Amino acid sequence: MSRITIYGCKKDRKAVLEFLQRQQCVDVSEGDAENAKLGFSNMNTGDSQSEFLRKRNIGEKAIDILERYAPSEKGLLSSFEGRKTLSAEEYYKYVDDIPEMMRIADRIIEASEKIAEKRGQIVRRMTELDELSPWMGLDVPLSETGTKDCSCLIGTFPEALTEEKLLERYFSEENAPPIYAEIVNVLPQQTCAFILCSKKYTSECENRLRAIGYSSMKNSNRGIPSERAEEIHNEIGALEKEIAELEKEIASYSGACSSLKFMVDYYAMRAEKYNVLSMLSQGNRVFVITGYVPTKTAPSLTAALEHKYNAAVETEEAGDDAPVMLRNKHLTEPVEGIVKTFAMPTKGEIDPTGIMAFFYYVLFGMMLSDAAYGLIMTLGCFFALKKFKNMEESMKKSLRMFMYCGISTMFWGVMFGSYFGDVVPTVSRTFFGNEVTIPPLWFEPVKNPMKMLMFSFAIGIVHLFTGLGIKLYQCIKAKDYAAAFGDCIFWYMLVGGGILYLFRVDMFLSMAGLSTKLPPVWGTAAAIIAGIGALGILLFTAPKNKPAKRLAKGAYSLYGVTSWLSDILSYSRLLALGLATGVIATVFNKMGSMFGGGVVGAIIFIIVFAVGHTLNLGINALGAYVHTNRLQFVEFFGKFFEGGGREFNPFAAHTKYYKFKEEI
Repeated sequence: MSRITIYGCKKDRKAVLEFLQRQQCVDVSEGDAENAKLGFSNMNTGDSQSEFLRKRNIGEKAIDILERYAPSEKGLLSSFEGRKTLSAEEYYKYVDDIPEMMRIADRIIEASEKIAEKRGQIVRRMTELDELSPWMGLDVPLSETGTKDCSCLIGTFPEALTEEKLLERYFSEENAPPIYAEIVNVLPQQTCAFILCSKKYTSECENRLRAIGYSSMKNSNRGIPSERAEEIHNEIGALEKEIAELEKEIASYSGACSSLKFMVDYYAMRAEKYNVLSMLSQGNRVFVITGYVPTKTAPSLTAALEHKYNAAVETEEAGDDAPVMLRNKHLTEPVEGIVKTFAMPTKGEIDPTGIMAFFYYVLFGMMLSDAAYGLIMTLGCFFALKKFKNMEESMKKSLRMFMYCGISTMFWGVMFGSYFGDVVPTVSRTFFGNEVTIPPLWFEPVKNPMKMLMFSFAIGIVHLFTGLGIKLYQCIKAKDYAAAFGDCIFWYMLVGGGILYLFRVDMFLSMAGLSTKLPPVWGTAAAIIAGIGALGILLFTAPKNKPAKRLAKGAYSLYGVTSWLSDILSYSRLLALGLATGVIATVFNKMGSMFGGGVVGAIIFIIVFAVGHTLNLGINALGAYVHTNRLQFVEFFGKFFEGGGREFNPFAAHTKYYKFKEEI
């Protein structure tokens, strides 16, 4: 990284910022405090950023609405297509359409809101229809109150009643005023009734009716139910017609979708640009941009800024606070994302990507370890990479990583003799009556699990010792020789001597299935080496402390030998996941072959085979990914990697739909 300072005329500020945003190679930082003494100041761009984000959200909302009413055709693999690339000329052509696109977005949102409002009106009309349905047999308005001499009571009772039952209950008390009752509709838990009584007895009649459960209708504005129902149906029809017209209007804007997407990206870019603008030091006629740029890019960027905008550019070596950008070759670059997920290395710390990549592919392949699954992964990723040239860089790296993992899986599948589990002998035995097998190039883990377990531990020890070796390299590079011995060399001696001594232990040799025992002299040498390592850790872990404190810290550090044991045991997951993949595949093959040969058996086998192995590949590939990451993060990185660096975050066009390209 290099520290870069750009001085430019204020009239060119907008053009320079847009140029830098398209180049995506400068990590802009806050202006130096020294600039304030020279009369420079910073702009407050908070209100402008909020306005740009508001307009971006309007565009996003309009696009979402447009996708509902005029969905664009997307293929099954559309997620691999990436963003469309625009040149600078195309960019400025789209910019001219921004005002019209904002008008269209507002109109789309307005039409959508009207549709929602009218649908709400339809719901209310439908609710009213439901309320009217029990009264369709009534030929007077629900708001009817009566004539000069009689009162009309229209209401409900909370149970099913006949006219006789209603009158019987009403006249159960003496001196009840006379009434006329007509049942309009009877439901299991409701009775709709029309009742007439003398005007002078209205209050008394209503009280007696309430005593037996009567509730009056509160519908003073409703007319005759059947007529009102017809009106409602007409209103719903009119509303649905208006909705259809509004939906048609929204769909008519489908041709503007690409411009709307540009508008969203444009305002997102402007919001980001104004955020950077607030970091600049500015005077009346001059502005200053400070930040970091990759040293490799600095000369070409400097030349472009000086040629296009007459800017003055200074570059110098970056300090310790510089951001970190990983740069690796084709084979190792795909696993950069794994390192970033854990932490970025600090300045002076080794980038573990290149070394980790080898172990990552090996461990992933051992966990999945089926040649057919590996072939599917490899071909699938290779096809996607070749077909979709404009794929996003992050997606491209992920697919390349899984393609290399697929190659490793094929290798270990051939070594262990797994092809969709045991599909070859199963198919040949079931459908052809003659079992054919493909022998492994090495051995079958299912038949020899202890050998696989010992091999897994051996891989783990190499992995851990490599991590410790990286720490040793870093200590020597930093000229911290005390740490090189106390934290690295003595641990090599202790752990390495202990492992070597195990080859003199009968129980270990029996478990490992080994017959060769180390000569006594080797065992004695291993014990001495381990003892020297333990003593060195005890005495030299904290050499600058006083003797008592040094021994205490040394003893505590020596206790860490238990973590080495647990770390080595963690690699037993290579055996566990490898066996899980093969055993589950074998189970599905067995299930598919249970119906024997013949046409029916073949059809069932194909169905079980396709579904079962798809599930097995998906689940165990996910398991291999998770556990491979775990072995890197906990066991490998735990031996040397501290991290804590800040990732290089260039001022860029962080867009959703388009990306912009301009060569310098």
